[in-house]
Amino acid sequence: MAKPNADTPRLALLIDADNISAKYLPTILNEIPRHGITTYRRIYGDFTDPQAAGWRDKLLDNSIMPIQQFSNVKNHKPGEHAGKNATDSALIIDAMDILYAEKVDGFIIVSSDSDFTRLAQRLRESNKIVVGMGRNHTSISFRHACTSFVNIEYLSKLEERPNVSNDVSDDASDQTDEGITTTVTLTDVEAVVAGIIRNNDSKGEETMLSEIGVGLHNKFSDFDVRNYGYTQLSKLIGDMKRFQLEKRGDVHTVTIAHAGDEQEKVAAFMRKTLKEAGSNMQLSALAQAVYDQFTDFKLKDIGYSQFSQFADSIEGVKVIGAKRQQVRLVKQQ
Repeated sequence: MAKPNADTPRLALLIDADNISAKYLPTILNEIPRHGITTYRRIYGDFTDPQAAGWRDKLLDNSIMPIQQFSNVKNHKPGEHAGKNATDSALIIDAMDILYAEKVDGFIIVSSDSDFTRLAQRLRESNKIVVGMGRNHTSISFRHACTSFVNIEYLSKLEERPNVSNDVSDDASDQTDEGITTTVTLTDVEAVVAGIIRNNDSKGEETMLSEIGVGLHNKFSDFDVRNYGYTQLSKLIGDMKRFQLEKRGDVHTVTIAHAGDEQEKVAAFMRKTLKEAGSNMQLSALAQAVYDQFTDFKLKDIGYSQFSQFADSIEGVKVIGAKRQQVRLVKQQ
């Protein structure tokens, strides 16, 4: 096993046993090397509770230190974690002590509890990595407070059923084929990727796949290609019809696919539509006709934010009127 180098982030693993089942431990441990190496491994809960029996059998073998928290409330409902507040408080206090000791680069907080949202925010304010790991129902507030968030419920399902479809649907959904809801839809991913490409195009720069990855993680803390049935970002982007992925050696670049060809087709359609309408139309009507005919057409992909500006750029077409609400077919030179 290779030793971590000096640049490998040192992380504190803090697990909320009252909130996360022991069945997810293999998934948690398998995920850790993607983010760094753990120098602290602690788990918090009332391990005298029969419901914690699953954890007791696994802690010694995996070198995880249990932090026992007895209930501060004597009377509680059956099945309720009596020591929940005590457990949360202990985890938060330890996290702050570790932070002030300045011996780690970040934290892995394993919980689906939104009560840890402020802790995650505070740790990030101290320029620390914060990896959240939780189940599918974890609140958006906690997910977005973390540097990155990992859905261990979904990853656990993938480990049980490794053969997952890699098809990207034209109708981008917020639900995977495993029934796990993701807060980041493929439509969201597509919009961010297109925005990065357009920004680089305006500066005359190429867009690298690595830049796409950084941009997506900066925008969405819980973005994970595995949520869509992939193990590599290049496969996800390559399967999106809107983009073209090119490989030169070890470098991947991403561009808008066939934007120039589509622009010419749209221009020809606009001239034909104007001619059939008697050479004059309302600009809004022409725009609607274009979007009805070319359902995947994105104005921003060809460098325009307003349809009127695009129409004016087409040879043989002119936007007219004081309020630029009419469009006319003119004689081509």
